[in-house]
Amino acid sequence: MFKIKNKLLIPKNSGFTLIELVVVIVILGILSITALPKYINLKSDANIAIMSGATGAIKSSVSLFKSKTLTSGNGFSTQVEFSGVKGSNYQPWAATATATSFSADYSSPPEIFEGAGLNVEDWAYRIYVASGSYAVVATPRNLLDKAEPTESEVKATNCYFIYHWKASGEPLLTTISSGC
Repeated sequence: MFKIKNKLLIPKNSGFTLIELVVVIVILGILSITALPKYINLKSDANIAIMSGATGAIKSSVSLFKSKTLTSGNGFSTQVEFSGVKGSNYQPWAATATATSFSADYSSPPEIFEGAGLNVEDWAYRIYVASGSYAVVATPRNLLDKAEPTESEVKATNCYFIYHWKASGEPLLTTISSGC
């Protein structure tokens, strides 16, 4: 009787060669180079979308504020308040409202933020005076994480909007998104 032993035949060349590993690494490198730019721009696209949403909300807020002022019978320069948002000249203020007027401090959000429904926690902003009236400049907090930045610090991001309240005419809304 013959006895056959079960032997496992193990080839001498098991595993990958160095050339095969290099080829796989090169292919993965090429794939990552072509796919990476699509993911790098996601943050920029998100910041641009945040800016677009904010400016759209501001435009709507100004339009609604003007409509409410006109239909309420108040005059152009009359200080009015609708749903907790103060303003005059048919537009919400760019400044913070006080009991009797407005200021550039951080005691409460700018009135335009209140009117547009913007959360101040999402924005780094500065209220300042330009051409004799208040303006607010703001950038997304993920670009400038500072509680009370200067006007130049916000503008240095090259991703901001400016709402400039005007004593006459329409408010000026400027958007810069080249650094988003």
